[in-house]
Amino acid sequence: MIRSLPLKVAIVLLIVVQASQLVAAEQDDAEKRRAEYKNEKNGPKGECDTEWQQLERGLHYRAITCLGGKETDMHLVRVDPELWKLDTALAGRGTAGGIAREKDAVFAINANFFGQGREALGLVVRSSKQVQSPRQSSWQSIFMVTEDGRAKITMPANWSEQKSEARMAVQAGPRLVINGHTNRVHQSYKAARCGVCIEKSGKVIFFATPSSRQLDMYEIARIARRGAEDGGMHCRDAMLFDGGHSTQLYLSTEKKDLSITGDSVPVLIYGKRD
Repeated sequence: MIRSLPLKVAIVLLIVVQASQLVAAEQDDAEKRRAEYKNEKNGPKGECDTEWQQLERGLHYRAITCLGGKETDMHLVRVDPELWKLDTALAGRGTAGGIAREKDAVFAINANFFGQGREALGLVVRSSKQVQSPRQSSWQSIFMVTEDGRAKITMPANWSEQKSEARMAVQAGPRLVINGHTNRVHQSYKAARCGVCIEKSGKVIFFATPSSRQLDMYEIARIARRGAEDGGMHCRDAMLFDGGHSTQLYLSTEKKDLSITGDSVPVLIYGKRD
């Protein structure tokens, strides 16, 4: 019996037992969640690849291919914001590929919404300078990176408290995941989607669907929350950028080239080696 054992041994045994029980409980929960996910329209239809391809130090790529048909469901580019410089470009009428080449950047993605005259809407911070003020909105959100390389997603109402530490920031669509929980978003219409996810580790995942892969906001919020083994991104926090015909993502390295093309847009995020 444990009482007859030395105290240190008894404590170690107790810790081992508790850890085993915790692992078993987590496995049971994972199996229950996976059973629920499989019943969703865009739940996992088979084994999902969870491996990331390292392209460069602090830069990785993964494709989600297990949710729908035979095509790729989503392209993911994971970036360590402490090792890579993320910034915004006001392009007027620009594309991800054009901005990446102009800035000698490895990747780029579209960001803000825009008006009928292609004018950018909402907050833009470029190279630590606010060049456009935020729009007050109860449903839009702000993606920012601080001067010391920490990524955050916040609300326009909180911007005044955080603007002094921003190195870059953009304002766009709704939050999909908040502190590990799926946000209540409207189902909306199906469209190509793109956005940003922040992992628990603090690394940033930029994601985009191929133009032929269309999801509503409720579906993509679930994908953002789910674990990689279930065809998700396992985001701590996530939000959408402008989607539809604006959706575009460009990536060019020695190991991987990718180009999702879309209409020209006024604001893009690009990344280059710091």
